[in-house]
Amino acid sequence: MNVYFVVHEAFESPGAYETWVRERGYEASYSRVHGWDALPASVENIDLLVVLGGPQSPATTKEECAHFDAAAECDLIVKAVKANKAVVGVCLGSQLIGEALGAAHGHSPEKEIGTFPIVLTEAGKGNAKVAHFGDVLEVGHWHNDMPGLTPDAKVLAYSEGCPRQIV
Repeated sequence: MNVYFVVHEAFESPGAYETWVRERGYEASYSRVHGWDALPASVENIDLLVVLGGPQSPATTKEECAHFDAAAECDLIVKAVKANKAVVGVCLGSQLIGEALGAAHGHSPEKEIGTFPIVLTEAGKGNAKVAHFGDVLEVGHWHNDMPGLTPDAKVLAYSEGCPRQIV
């Protein structure tokens, strides 16, 4: 399996995702856009696309952040989805997935910086991919935006300051 990471900033690493890849003997590839790496032209050799977080938003322009191209990343996400590839988004990555699928990101009711609990919804408690987290999980936050919701999206977790933590 080839897991492809889009990394927006040097301080936003794949972390536990990368450990998961190594422990299973999978291949990892990267576009470190902060270092001016190009995004892949094709998703043919990608099995799982992981789009990480960063301080940008989907509305960030090239003038505001020259190494970040939201439209190009949305195009990559659409290619992956159309090719029936698995796609995971973390924070900004989740917002970009929503944008790519026609659901505009929004501002959270509260800016969250620090460690705060997230709570699984009933849909989350019934989802095998997140139910093992337990009903409440303490996580680190640094955001004030949240992903948009497509008609088929389900919110799996929320926090007091952000109603869309895991979608």
